Amino acid sequence: MVFESTVAGLALLVGRGLFAAVLGYLALGNLRDLEGTVEYAAHKGAPAPQLLVPLSSLTLVAGAASILLGVFPLVGALLVIGFLVGVTPMMHDFWAQEGMDRENEQVHFLKNVGLAGAALVFLALSSTDWPYAVGLTL
Repeated sequence: MVFESTVAGLALLVGRGLFAAVLGYLALGNLRDLEGTVEYAAHKGAPAPQLLVPLSSLTLVAGAASILLGVFPLVGALLVIGFLVGVTPMMHDFWAQEGMDRENEQVHFLKNVGLAGAALVFLALSSTDWPYAVGLTL
């Protein structure tokens, strides 16, 4: 697959930027309120939250930067997918909640499913040359 038009290349660039901005915002939010995020993860039963919350947040930042810049996008997409697959069912278990908590967790669960879908698209495109990218690949 080749991005034959300027519009296609720019659409991919803007999509990468929006995707990375959302992931970066979420990850940096976790890091800015690390104590609260660790406490919430512990409440949800996450293993070793003091270690895994900052590590997984930094993994998400790395994946987002990889997609944004087009530097090893296969690795970046896999980092994002791994994060979302590992975190989403544990942290956003809407099926185990009631009332507003259920609605809130369901929104976050579905947001993460959508982000995972976008990461899968980037994974599928990772073997092609991306316009407006650094272009380092495996």
